[in-house]
Amino acid sequence: MSSMPQRSLDDIYQIAPPAAYNRLKGFRERVPPRSYEVEKNIYQVWDMGQGERAALFLPSGMGYGEVWFPYLMELSADIRVIAISYPAQKTFEAYSRQIHQLLDQLGVKRVVLIAHAIGGLLAQTYVRMYPEETEAMVLCMSGAPAKGLDPQAREKWTKRKKLYWNYMLSPFDPLRRRMGYQTYYNMCPPEMEENLIFWRAFISETYEYHIYKKQFVYINCRALPDIYERLPFDKGDLDGWKGRVLILRAQRDQYYPTSEQELLEQLYPNARVEELGPAGQMALLADERRAVSLMRSFLRERA
Repeated sequence: MSSMPQRSLDDIYQIAPPAAYNRLKGFRERVPPRSYEVEKNIYQVWDMGQGERAALFLPSGMGYGEVWFPYLMELSADIRVIAISYPAQKTFEAYSRQIHQLLDQLGVKRVVLIAHAIGGLLAQTYVRMYPEETEAMVLCMSGAPAKGLDPQAREKWTKRKKLYWNYMLSPFDPLRRRMGYQTYYNMCPPEMEENLIFWRAFISETYEYHIYKKQFVYINCRALPDIYERLPFDKGDLDGWKGRVLILRAQRDQYYPTSEQELLEQLYPNARVEELGPAGQMALLADERRAVSLMRSFLRERA
């Protein structure tokens, strides 16, 4: 774990609006995470709501499932909602296999996948491995490692594997500190900073308390470049699947260029596509009210 001196949570959240911090504390009191072992890997799980239908929330490259807490709180009245944090795995196929076993432990037979960025790549892998157990997908600012992808867009991801040993052999605390700042300052549009000040604190806490080296490096520098190297998705490969897809995209996406966004939509020609606004990868945090409304409407529809 970290040798970096940890600030107290009150110190981290002193910049945040009290109401936003109190909402987080209320969620943590109500829904503490539980740990589940799958193939000797530990998954942290946040689980709330009731009913036969269930939605699984997959986080982005930070890998920390609690980032979905506002959505869990808002949507738990409609459906059982589950969020997870990722352990260290080398491929999205391994993650998918383990998540399938995890859902079996949780008593979930069929699931709606709600996924952000890298989580969207995992969701797309999962549905191809377990189409009968996947009811629908919500892909939020995600990519499309598929045939026809622009070579430059593909190389942006595959070259991350070159960072693997640099990160694994280097002290993690400087990287952890730098990534915490970069995640917020490089991805938060200046005009939205006031609305996102709580999330600046949350991201700082996540990097200081909840991210460890192997987990972070494996998902970002092994699993991610691996799937782009192999380009496993293709048009028509889900023609027999009867599920529905909602694609949420945002302007100024810092990760996925327009060409990759268009390719994603081509993979799912019957998908409903909605815009969240100008906040790019931060849109789920900046435009929470609209995103919740779109997800709730989508979940209430049935195939």
